[in-house]
Parts: sequence; structure tokens; C-alpha cells
Amino acid sequence: MGTKSEAGVAAAGNRIRVCLLCDTVGNDAGTERQVVETARRLDQNKFEVHVCCLETSPQLNGLKGHCQTAVFPTASVNSWSGIRQAARFRRYLDRHHIQIVHAYMNKTAMFAVLTSLASSRMVVTSRLNIGYWYTPALRTVFRLLNLRTNAVMANSQEAKRVAVAAERLDPDKVAVVYQGLDMTVFNLGLGDASVSERLGIPRSSRVIGIVANLRPVKDIPLFLRGARIVAQEFDDVVFLIAGHGEQHQELCQLVGELGLQDRVFFTRGEGKIMDYLSRMCIGCLSSFSEGFSNAVMEYMAAGLPVVATDVGGNRDAIVDGQTGYLVRERTPEAFARPLIHLLRNEDLRLQMGLAGLQRCTECFEVSKTIRQLEQFYNSLATSPG
Repeated sequence: MGTKSEAGVAAAGNRIRVCLLCDTVGNDAGTERQVVETARRLDQNKFEVHVCCLETSPQLNGLKGHCQTAVFPTASVNSWSGIRQAARFRRYLDRHHIQIVHAYMNKTAMFAVLTSLASSRMVVTSRLNIGYWYTPALRTVFRLLNLRTNAVMANSQEAKRVAVAAERLDPDKVAVVYQGLDMTVFNLGLGDASVSERLGIPRSSRVIGIVANLRPVKDIPLFLRGARIVAQEFDDVVFLIAGHGEQHQELCQLVGELGLQDRVFFTRGEGKIMDYLSRMCIGCLSSFSEGFSNAVMEYMAAGLPVVATDVGGNRDAIVDGQTGYLVRERTPEAFARPLIHLLRNEDLRLQMGLAGLQRCTECFEVSKTIRQLEQFYNSLATSPG
């Protein structure tokens, strides 16, 4: 809540004018949700917020009561239509006297830079992964864009390290700002654990779960092969995959090949994640690549110990040996080992889960991370140039 003096500053038109630029906010994915939450939570006494996208969506329309929105339909920046939309966007930025344009995705990074040439506007681009999707050509493009980029925002220390190395960036130009978690939605004691019974999970079973879109980068086959080893040790343990995506049929087939038909359950993307988290005893992530995982934060907020591959921002979130375990070897045996250890030690599970909850509350609660982002924007707006 802003003070009266802050409100007076806002009324005088001295708010920092920020444009959040994203391809779309219409997808149910981490970056899109982050943009929406940022637009809703930035202090309106200090910031005039605009959200601009390259396509419309119900989610974008839903922001109209919180900030100004606009759409610049663009399938390709490298087209006549893209050039016309870029010209429209530049006029929009000039008309609203935007001081900072923050691009969250690759296409919009090009859009932001090209429309801010020969202007005093501050340009921020984002690095929200550890380069899993980057091609040599894309790295070259980013090196060129960085010539007109004032700052880069990374969502983990590893994302920063990769960007600095791959794009030859000055480390001082890259700020790490974690995305936050709304702990009124995800927290210990929330959720309806009985919902999992509708999937056929026995009430007496212990549940090891993974929350992830069913895509190759998440390497859910590693989780399933580790699950087979765990299943051979414990009769009362089942495995829950909470998510949906292109690999569903492929993963169902693998479950059959591993003989886990009665031990693995899929949510098919239905239901509330917190309900499933409240039924789990361990949260897992087996990805090849992560920027900063929402799933890991959700596990910790729900009081779960976490077992995850040692990639990307996982090491920023998880304190190895205290809030969970980082798996450095990509084998089913290595992934299964900490799961078996935790299943044999209930006190350790509870201790790690509570330590994770405390860490999430102290470091990743959304109001705290939004304040960090506000400080980042303020430093740009008040910098000499």
C-alpha cells in the first residue's frame, strides 16, 4: 500500500513508465504467468504499467483493469507486416513516453531493440532458461541485440552464467531477479488431498510426484525409470505425473513397458496442482534444462522435500542435503537413490520439507521478488544513461 506522499508523486505524473512485452500471455506456462502477475503486482503508485503482446488473448484482456494493454499482431518480425507493426509499436512507446521496455521472449527482444533505436528508452531483455533452445544463429542475434540493450534480467544464477559466457556479456549488465510464488495459493496445509482418489490412487499409498508439462526437455522417462527401481523396494509407493503435453501417449507406453501400470497415475492436466501437492510426500523434477522452476518452488511451499536433477536454477532454489537432493548423474539408479533414502526416513522427509518451506517463504515469496524487480526498474530509470 503506497503512502500519501507516494500517491502524490504518482498523481503528478512521476511514475516510472514500464512496458512488459511478451509474444502472448495466453498460454498456461511459467513466463506468461510471470508477466501477468508482474503487471498485477507492480506498485501502481510508483509504476505506470503497459502490457503489449504480439497476439491477443483472454488473459491479456483480463489485465485491462490493472494496466494499459495493446496488441501488435506479428507472426514474423522479418516481414512487411512485422515492420508495420514495429512502427506502430514505436509510435505507441513514444506516445506514452515509455521509459523502460522489458521483453520476455526471443521474438519480442528483437521487437524491443528495433523499436528503440535512436531513442533514450531503456531496453531490458530476459534470459529465463540456460540456453537449451539456443542455436548458434540465435546466440549471434542476441550478441547483436545486446549492443542496444541496457540490461539483461536472468531468473537464476546459472541462467546469468550461461548468458555471460555464450553472449560475451558484461556480468554487471545482467541482474538476477527470481520469479516469485503466491504463497496464499501454494502453502503447507492448503489443498484437498482426497482429490487424488478420483485418479484411483489408494488412500494408504505414499505418493511421489512430478509437476511438469509432458515435453522432452522435462525428461520424464528418467523419472519413470527411477520409479521402477523405487517400486521394487516399496509396495506402498505410487507415482503421480501432474501435467499434460505432447508426450502423453509415449509416456503411457513406457509405463506399460516398465510394468508400472498399477503404480503410475496421470492427471492429464486436470484439477488444481495444490490438491495433488497436498497428497505427495516427495516432489521431483528430472529436466534436462531449467531456468528457475515454478514446480520446485511449489514443492517447497507445500512442505515437500525435493529431488531434482542438478541443472539450471535448481541449485539456486534447492539447498542440497537440507531442503532436498540435487542429482548430478543422469541415470535411473542415481535418481532413485535419494528417493529410497527419503522413503526410509520419515523424520528426514519432514525436516527437509519444513526447511524448504522456510526457504521459499524467505527468498521466493512473490511480494519480495516483486520488490526486487521494482528496485531493478528504479535503478534503470534513475541511471545516468
